[in-house]
Amino acid sequence: MTVPLSQKTKAGRFTRVRDGFVVLKSLDAKLRVVQGMVYKGQIHTVATASGRATIAREAEASLLEREVVYRAAKQGSRFPSNRAEVEDKELFHQLYSKIGYPDLFAVEAKSPAFGEKIVYAHIASFSGKVTSMNAEELAGKTIYRVFGNAEGAASASSAGGRTPWFWGYGKASESAEEWRIQATVLDEWNANGFIVIAHLPKDFASRMPEAAAWHGKIAEQFGNKLANQYLEGGGEQLIVNLGDLAAQVHSIGEEVKATRQAVTREINSVKLDFHPTGWKDVNGKYGFGDPEKFTPPLVETRQLSDSELQSKTGRRAVTGAARIEHQTSQNEQD
Repeated sequence: MTVPLSQKTKAGRFTRVRDGFVVLKSLDAKLRVVQGMVYKGQIHTVATASGRATIAREAEASLLEREVVYRAAKQGSRFPSNRAEVEDKELFHQLYSKIGYPDLFAVEAKSPAFGEKIVYAHIASFSGKVTSMNAEELAGKTIYRVFGNAEGAASASSAGGRTPWFWGYGKASESAEEWRIQATVLDEWNANGFIVIAHLPKDFASRMPEAAAWHGKIAEQFGNKLANQYLEGGGEQLIVNLGDLAAQVHSIGEEVKATRQAVTREINSVKLDFHPTGWKDVNGKYGFGDPEKFTPPLVETRQLSDSELQSKTGRRAVTGAARIEHQTSQNEQD
């Protein structure tokens, strides 16, 4: 019996449609594998689309679950500012917003590193991963601030700073060079003269339970008033809320600036050592020697693609179908 041509055509179309659904189903399964992964540059064991075996693969190092890292385009920039453009607030909100912690979105300003863009200055001051620290995590740690009178391009600076404000984290700087370059304190910000080192007690959490901070590496800085200054960064900092303690530290610091005498005080079991730094040639010396670094880098301001960002709030990591197919095929061959 001869099958009419029209029936052959319909049968062929049905076969192609059926095969298409099979391909889509397989691709959907493969995408679900990718969606199920948490990308942190770790080794993950995941089920293959076929379900016959599991594979161990290194998650993409550039896919970050809790970080959105800003990268400067200029070669040799070791500690570029994190992305912080105001226009991309939603991109950063889940990373840098936490109840009870300092508001990293409080200060909007232009930064030489970002050209004409307005940025969140606190976020831009960090380079790389930024982590929250509660009072329990701060307990037993050492923090410090350098302060001084007005001199040159710098206004007078406070021992306690604002609330919240910047403090150095860990071992205090031991020289003007270390302080200027690693903590990226521009000449126009702080003329130096004195330092306060705060030793937080082991029971800090019970004494100041509301204390909270953001911690991370310090980003490079380019001068504004002194446009030919460049400081590399790489030290560690806190943006921390110390409550009334900051105001008390400020008051003692003003006394120290007036008397130029070292003093040690204890407030709520926080030991505070104030003394003149004794550093010479602090201003006009560091960060001025390399003309190639006077100009901020041409920055890369593209928004991270879905294949570079994976969050817990619904953003999906979508990898190219060809790469998924290669991965799955290779695994099945193994």
